[in-house]
Amino acid sequence: MVFPAPAGAAGFRLVEQDNAGQGQAHAITASVNDAAAVYYNPAAMAEAGSYAAKAGFQFVDPKNQYSGPVRSFETANETFAVPHLYVMKNFGESGWAVGLGAFANFGTGTNWSMYDTFNYEATNTKLTSSTVNLNVARRLSDTISVAVGVDYLKADVIYDSMYPFGSILSASIPDGYLNIKGDGGGFGFNVAALIKPSASIKIGVSYRSRVTVKLSGDALIHNFPGALRPLLAAKGVAGDDWASGVEADLNLPDMLQVGVAYQASERLLVEFDADYTGWSSLDTLDFKFSKPLVIPASGAALLPATRVKTFDWKNVVALRLGAAYQYSEALTLRCGAYHDPSPVPEETFTPRLPDGDRRLASLGFTYRAADNFTIDAAYSYLWTDTRSVDNAVGAPYVTVDGDYKSTTNIFGASVGYRF
Repeated sequence: MVFPAPAGAAGFRLVEQDNAGQGQAHAITASVNDAAAVYYNPAAMAEAGSYAAKAGFQFVDPKNQYSGPVRSFETANETFAVPHLYVMKNFGESGWAVGLGAFANFGTGTNWSMYDTFNYEATNTKLTSSTVNLNVARRLSDTISVAVGVDYLKADVIYDSMYPFGSILSASIPDGYLNIKGDGGGFGFNVAALIKPSASIKIGVSYRSRVTVKLSGDALIHNFPGALRPLLAAKGVAGDDWASGVEADLNLPDMLQVGVAYQASERLLVEFDADYTGWSSLDTLDFKFSKPLVIPASGAALLPATRVKTFDWKNVVALRLGAAYQYSEALTLRCGAYHDPSPVPEETFTPRLPDGDRRLASLGFTYRAADNFTIDAAYSYLWTDTRSVDNAVGAPYVTVDGDYKSTTNIFGASVGYRF
């Protein structure tokens, strides 16, 4: 259902969960009033009618660019789709509501050429995810609603690079290719609240817990040179590829959104959100290989028992501002902007995740096509500051030093139903 998308919040978090939300730069934690409340603030399900449902896509068109001392290039052109689906039921005077959502919290994808400057560090990288989230909400009074939920997140990872046989053995020997792929899942929980201190103000709070995904899969080193094939033969391998099982724990961050919505006039609503992501959970990614491979004569590990990739990411807070203007009974216009700082320190920056401080501007609308049906459409333009990198990632075989920047076009549509 879900494809990778290198967009959304800094790091590899995705905030593209709805197109009314996208039109307001996702500053909608307090003001969401349809089935997308299942994601943005489940406590607001009490605001969404007796029954509500919503489905749609965001299409993401990214471009990552690198400029180095020798040459400049960019990732392959790809367009990704991020879908969402929500259904909910409000039980009216009892104050209870339930909702179910399917969406993608996280995703990324970069596809650098096998012949680029840092090909031993990164070529093809993909993280895809899908989350199923069940929520129960309760309206405690006319001014306070709360919710609690449980979710299951499934992730698939591809982590490829060229393998430096030429650098390890002899410059005349062609390189191999390292392909690591795995998948797995993990459970998490979420809690939320909606507070209405006055007729014109709403305060929304939504928290989602960390999720540890237990990845397992395969690691393959392709195209062993002739000089090393006797080593493979001694291990019972007839061809020129070495295969091993691989395991790793992917520690995905917790997230907290706090939003304040102000009904400035009968037609105009403005919301400001502060959005925290606990990226310090991503300290290291430790690959554990079931069949390590060592050259007996030198003791050199062609595939070690463990390979540790250090991230040391930091926690960040994004600031979002959105507005909705009721132009007519049938048409609501939306706009928004946000600033999202990068969690990636320079020391561990890698072209697999060429992240910088992000800015986004968005426009959108909601059109009431019939009494119970709505259409949301939105467009956002996201860009990062140019980031100059000077670190030791990739050493001793390659350097990732240089300037990085990215731009992304995001456009989408959703169809909603409520009564």
